[in-house]
This record gives sequence, C-alpha cells and structure tokens, in this order.
Amino acid sequence: MKKLIFGLVAVMVLFGAAISFTHTGNTLTAPAAAAASPEAAAVTADATPAPTATPEVHSLDYEAIRALYPADTAAITLKDEVMDWDLYADWLRTNGLQYEEYFRQMAAYYGVAADWTGSIGDGTGANYAKGLLNETNDTLSSFMAIKALAKEKGISLDEEALKSLEPEAMANQILGENATVEQLAEELENTSHLSVKAFQFYSEALDLYTLLAQELYGAQGEKLSETDIVKALEDQGYISAHHILFMTIDPMTGKNLEQDEVAAKLQQANDLVKELRAIEDHDELLKRFKELKEQYCEDTGKTAYPDGYTFTPGTMVPVFEETVKALKDYEVSDAVQSDYGFHIIMRLPLGGDSLLFSPQGTPQTARVTVAQEKITHDLDDYYAAHPPVYADGLEELDLTQYIVK
Repeated sequence: MKKLIFGLVAVMVLFGAAISFTHTGNTLTAPAAAAASPEAAAVTADATPAPTATPEVHSLDYEAIRALYPADTAAITLKDEVMDWDLYADWLRTNGLQYEEYFRQMAAYYGVAADWTGSIGDGTGANYAKGLLNETNDTLSSFMAIKALAKEKGISLDEEALKSLEPEAMANQILGENATVEQLAEELENTSHLSVKAFQFYSEALDLYTLLAQELYGAQGEKLSETDIVKALEDQGYISAHHILFMTIDPMTGKNLEQDEVAAKLQQANDLVKELRAIEDHDELLKRFKELKEQYCEDTGKTAYPDGYTFTPGTMVPVFEETVKALKDYEVSDAVQSDYGFHIIMRLPLGGDSLLFSPQGTPQTARVTVAQEKITHDLDDYYAAHPPVYADGLEELDLTQYIVK
C-alpha cells in the first residue's frame, strides 16, 4: 500500500532543493564518496596537486519525452480524476531537473559520478531514471487521490479559493501587486523548475487536503474523541511523564561534579520525593510537581516540553523509560540515576493535549498528530480501492533512452 503522505513530503523536499529525494517506496541516497587514490596521496611537498576533474552530469531530453504522447492524452486516471500528458510532462521535468541538481552537487562536492543509470540503492536494482518515473507517478497519483476523495466527500474550494489559484492572482500573491504571469513563470522556474500549470495543480491539491482533514477531523484534530486519541497513542507504545532532573555533570564541560555536590543533589531529590508522595490529590500533586520542576529542574528540554515528555520506546535513556513503564499514573518514582543525573519521575495519563516528543522536528499535540495519521490512512485506503491507471507504456518507460550525451 502506498503511503500518500510521502508524496506530499517529496514535493516539500523538492521545493527546498534538498540534496536527497524521499519518495513513495524509495529513498534516493547519495552513493558513497569515492576513496582517494594512492596516486592522489603521493604528492611531494614542493609539488602542486593536479586539479581533480569534475564528473560530467548528463541531462534528459525533456522535449523528446514530452513528444511521446499527445498533450491531451490521459497520462493518469484515478476514479473520476484525469491528468493530461502535458501536466504530467511538466512535473516529470520538474523532478528530473531536481535530480540533475543533486547529480551536480555530488560531482562538485564529492567528485562522485552520480547519474541516471546509477543504482538508487534501495535493494530493488532500480536506477535513478526509474526512480524519477516512480516518484513522478506516485506523487501525482497521490495528489489525484486527494482530489478524488474530496469530491466524493462533497468538499470543494469556494469561489475565493478558486480565484486565488488563477495565474494572475498567484503572481500578485507571490511577487506582489502588478506582477505578471510571465514573471511568476520565471520565478517558479528559477526556484523550483515548476510550470505555472504544475504549481496550480499542486496548490489546489494541498488546499483540498487541508479542507478534507478539517472536515473529517477538525483543523487541530478537535473532532477526534479523547478515547480515540488515547487508543492511537497506546497502539504506538506512547507513554508520558513529568520529571525533575538534578544534573550531576557540568553541562559546559561534560565532566562529573564533585562527590559532595552529587551527594547534596541526591539528598535534595530524596527530600522532594518525600514531599510529593505525601500529596494524595492528583490535581494538587500535578500543581506542586510543576512548581518544583520550575524551581529545580535542570533539563533544558523543560522549556519546549513544559508539561512533560510523551514519547515512544527507544527515544529516552533506558533508565528513564523503564522507570516510567513501571509507574502507575500520578505515581512518583524514587530518585533514579542516569548519565545525566538524578531524576524524579511522575507518570502521566495520555491525552489529546499531550505534546509529543520529537527529537528532530517541531513538537505538536497528540490530537494533531493522530488526526494527520488518520487522514493519511484514509487516503491510503482510498488509493488501494481506486488504484491509478496509467497511459499505455508509461509505467515501463525507460528514461535512460533519453539521456543527452
């Protein structure tokens, strides 16, 4: 089953002109940098090293590819949605030029000859040319599934939204008042190699995606029940906890504190444990724990996660995770020691307003995350029930035949 959200991510990555390209079913990764040759290393002290030749990067003949089908050919059909070849060829070119930029950067920075015939390294033996075709098919059919499902649910863009997608309106929105469509076309080409037509299609699909998610689950997941959210979190192994950390290492140097300082911090932690365990009312306990956390906790993450960590297995240090698992909701642990110091941990119940721990991204609430997952699953199911149909020969197209030597 295809993961439609990966198609969306692929386009976002494309707009950022990222070095790597992630797409449905494959991840295009840079080949390992070539090892330095013995000859290159054997340079005498008074010799000038010879410049290294940059590997040649080949383009595809996009006009020849465009000429394969008439412009109005149905390149992809999904339920009642039809994409013509003209738009498909635009998008293929957009993705292809991004691949070529990746090839050039690999050549310039690492001397690596990445090219269309090279393996993408996903274990299937597919080359970059096949990866480009697959990515284009997956991304475009994913967007078409969004449009088809929205239509089925009776969701459409209003008149104002439709007007905002007209080329003249987009030019004014992006480049300012009195900007022309020709200037917009130039800007899109320079920044992302997108045609105006492709950008319209992309923008409409994302607008419909937003409306679809809002209709089904709410703008912030507010249409989801607390029970559904908690079940989704439990199914993924999430657990939640507050903690107060007394650090036993110097955060600037990473060195351990003196033994007397460590002992004093342990005594202080034990005193707080005793105080907290004496509070029986959960609301009072939570209030007091937050007060003490604000006063004593030396975890720098408390600013981003003021209401504690809600996390999945393997994302926290083992002793922290194991302690949380052993606690009941609102139970306070002994002072447990990790490499960072002494932790006082209180397990918390899962809930829709829990801020999910994200080591690499922006944290968001469980409610929003579960809503995103559910709309993705809805689209996956819809896609599986209505697989795309491609123009004759399109899925088997060998793009290596169009490499410009």
